[in-house]
Amino acid sequence: METLLNGVAETERRTRALIGAFERKDLAVVSALLADDSTLTLPLSFSGRTEDAARFTGREEVLGYARNAFTITGRIRFANVRISVADGGRTSFVRADGDFTTADGRPYRNVYVYSFEWRGGRTVDGAEYGNPVTFSATFAPSESG
Repeated sequence: METLLNGVAETERRTRALIGAFERKDLAVVSALLADDSTLTLPLSFSGRTEDAARFTGREEVLGYARNAFTITGRIRFANVRISVADGGRTSFVRADGDFTTADGRPYRNVYVYSFEWRGGRTVDGAEYGNPVTFSATFAPSESG
């Protein structure tokens, strides 16, 4: 039972470290927490259809997603963070409110649910559920150009 509790606590610690690295825009820590064969999926499409909005395969593609997120945002801050760990520490879930700004200082507030599958202390599969309407309203080019 103690081993199970240690696994759960360690997964929660790693999950907090990953979220914290995003807030600090710390690509080195994000990279250290990714397995070489990691994936990240954004399942909520911008069209409302069932296909994924995006899928990143392998550490370099996932880091490319992170670099882009760090570029288009000014501040990244997660509020009301709630972390749940399941499956003996192999899976973690994060619910949080995003209190972000865009690179040019406009507010960007979205809601997020993340799931992470862990193996050997690194995430191998992640999914980010954020409201695509909120994202599009903030980051889509305006009609006026």
